[in-house]
Amino acid sequence: MNSNPKLTFSFSRTKIVLFAGLSFLGLYWILGFDGITFSDDVYYLLAGKKFWEGNMEVNDYHFSSRWGAYVPSGLIGFLLGFDPHTISLISLLSYGLSLYLLLRILPKEQPAWVLALWFCTQVYFLHFLTKVYPDSLLVLFTSIVPTAAISRRSKPILSGFILFFSLFCGFLTKETIILLAPFPVLLFIYDLKKNQLKGAFYYSIACTGAILLALYLGYFWIKFGDAFHRISSINSGHYISEFTYADKGFWSVVRRLTVLPIVTFVERAYWAWMVFAMPGILLGWKSGKKVTFEFALAFLSLLFGFWFMSSTLEFYNPIYLNPRHLIILIPMLAMLITLGWKYWQENLKLKRWMMGFLLLGVGISLLGLDLKMAAFNFGMFMLVRFSQWKFQPILLALILIIPAGLAIPYQQNLKQYQTLIDTLTQETQHTDNQNILLSNNFLEFSEQILLSEDSMKQKRLHGLEYFLKEDKVATDTVTLLLYTYYEHAYPQEQNGIDSVRQKLMKLNFELVEEQREKVIWKQLFVKK
Repeated sequence: MNSNPKLTFSFSRTKIVLFAGLSFLGLYWILGFDGITFSDDVYYLLAGKKFWEGNMEVNDYHFSSRWGAYVPSGLIGFLLGFDPHTISLISLLSYGLSLYLLLRILPKEQPAWVLALWFCTQVYFLHFLTKVYPDSLLVLFTSIVPTAAISRRSKPILSGFILFFSLFCGFLTKETIILLAPFPVLLFIYDLKKNQLKGAFYYSIACTGAILLALYLGYFWIKFGDAFHRISSINSGHYISEFTYADKGFWSVVRRLTVLPIVTFVERAYWAWMVFAMPGILLGWKSGKKVTFEFALAFLSLLFGFWFMSSTLEFYNPIYLNPRHLIILIPMLAMLITLGWKYWQENLKLKRWMMGFLLLGVGISLLGLDLKMAAFNFGMFMLVRFSQWKFQPILLALILIIPAGLAIPYQQNLKQYQTLIDTLTQETQHTDNQNILLSNNFLEFSEQILLSEDSMKQKRLHGLEYFLKEDKVATDTVTLLLYTYYEHAYPQEQNGIDSVRQKLMKLNFELVEEQREKVIWKQLFVKK
């Protein structure tokens, strides 16, 4: 007979929650695929393919040395076939392992269902579940770091090794994890101040770090003659663009450091997660309680880095708060929300602060005319206001799951990815040397993914820039095949489209046929 039935029930309940969470993520991965993003994921897909074919070469481009971003995903493609959806299994694996890890260390008295709900339902977090991006893998590494720190007194050597090894693997995946670099330093200061310093833990971090950094820097020193080549390439890869601030004046930087982060958190659906994590952060900071403190400290380290970190070394240029990069906050936020769940419900003053912040989110959404986000934050406000309502868990589940579910048909209808694939396959099949087929630049950039089975079809597809650079046109027929998704994702391409049309007019081409169906806009130009 079991002497502690309560503990057994708690453990069984956690396993049920884990199964439910993994099932939800798996189902979302199956149903939620809406195609590639025609951006960085194209590079990682191709780099992973080349690596396992033995053709990948590390060069000056800093993406090429992000081994963690394309080696594991490339292995899935090598074993199961070069299909973007299949290869994104690496993201599902990363999310699933992270959820398992968090539930495993969650104190038994805490509500596991709260953690699973908040972990599995953030819309941007889920959007990249079906993509091949380093940020998805970084979710796992950022979850491991504070988890390892929890055992720094009971298993100091192993914990120190795991902590730094996770930071190192994260850096090989994407440099964003450098935002967690202050975490072990702050942990050391805290332990020293509390007279709880476990020297073996920090010696383990130092020794592991010295060995791995020596191997890492040594590689670049041997290959490029410069141990800090990677750092230089990262710095040169972050250039002035539409998403930078230093080149746009002093007030642009001030706005980025004050108002813009809050607006971004609200617009990109992170605000509610941060508001509900506040009690856990306060609890961890005040009590120093195991698990709560480590996750609060790790989250604050990440948040401070996202808010103030510079993207360049020569001058201060705050990083652009890309909502994709912010998904690594979700595991820590979900854990902190769970750890503080009971705390805020028993604290009237804290509830009032939370309601005030949620109403601020409603106001910002209304100013931005985002009625959906305003309704979401207002729903969260009502959840806090009537926290004693016995149906609160059901209301929470509905508020979180419904928007996540509605995001699937919205994105799939917006992109109609399969329609694009079918159209490109058909159009490149019929195009010959007497007809130039022009399309969006981002489609030409992605042609090895979109038309992966036929190199001849890839050669027949040309981007807008190709035509604009040509001095002469050797044919009498030009087909302009546009994927209207550009209006949503790449509106700047409208300038290139207008320039192509103007050039065609100057070269005495006239529009003789035009078709617009779903996301495809086809125009046929013939020389007069």
